[in-house]
Amino acid sequence: MRWEDVCAHAPRAMSSEVRERWATDGYLAFPALIDDATLAGLTGALEAIIDRSRTMTESTHFIDLDAGHTATAPRLRRAACLDDVDEVFWDFCSNSVLVDIAADILGPNVRFREAYANLKWSGGGAAVRWHQDLAFYPHTNTSTCQFIVSLEEVTGERGPLQVVPGSHRGPAYSHYTADGTWIGAIEPERLADANLDSAVELTGPAGSVSVHHGLMLHHSAQNHSDRNRPVLVITYTAADSIPYTAPPYRSSHHGELVRGIEPGVAHHEELTLVLPPDWSHGYSSLFAHQHDRTSEPPAT
Repeated sequence: MRWEDVCAHAPRAMSSEVRERWATDGYLAFPALIDDATLAGLTGALEAIIDRSRTMTESTHFIDLDAGHTATAPRLRRAACLDDVDEVFWDFCSNSVLVDIAADILGPNVRFREAYANLKWSGGGAAVRWHQDLAFYPHTNTSTCQFIVSLEEVTGERGPLQVVPGSHRGPAYSHYTADGTWIGAIEPERLADANLDSAVELTGPAGSVSVHHGLMLHHSAQNHSDRNRPVLVITYTAADSIPYTAPPYRSSHHGELVRGIEPGVAHHEELTLVLPPDWSHGYSSLFAHQHDRTSEPPAT
């Protein structure tokens, strides 16, 4: 849906001025948005996943183990397809204020795409290099957004998300090396003119929520604190934004309409996107792709 068509609908979860900041900056932040009771339910469901991982000795498609994982001291990088693991997660993805925010910035017809947790364990939990989400799941248009829901307080030393305001206006970068190897990250030399020095660090108390555009340049450093940094990562798309490729993670709810009606059309924008590898036969994780090659993103 074109931006002028989105703005023809009155926003429900924000003011018109805040919505215009989305168009300008490509991200929004809502400190302490999620109430304590909801946080407790989400945290409890995630802790159950962590507890079940104690019997694991290697990563699977759904659970990505961090270095040093043991039965007595589990360490996870990611837990995927949360909406199929516990109804608590799917209820949050389909009925919470996140859907209202998504409708305000994408238009009234919204699809759920995926939900996973990034846990960024204490004492060096994995960094994430500079990347754009649409490189992993290109669509017919750029009307996709990714939410980060902080289950605990996020401080500067715990590896918070950093975004470059305005970078959602392009360009769309390749996430391959010069020799054609997919690394799920942007090579540093390609970012020379990307204004990384303007990056904003998104910190806040437990329950804080941020949302960023699919072309937003973003990364996060290692967690150097003595506390874990668990966040939920939830993605929505406009219903008329159609994927070109198979999803890295396909839950039973992938592509389900969570707001509005089926538009019956595909909206195309004029843009060039480098296609990712074919995920239809399996996917490891962003961490595996990036950290086989480096442990820290380039400095901002």
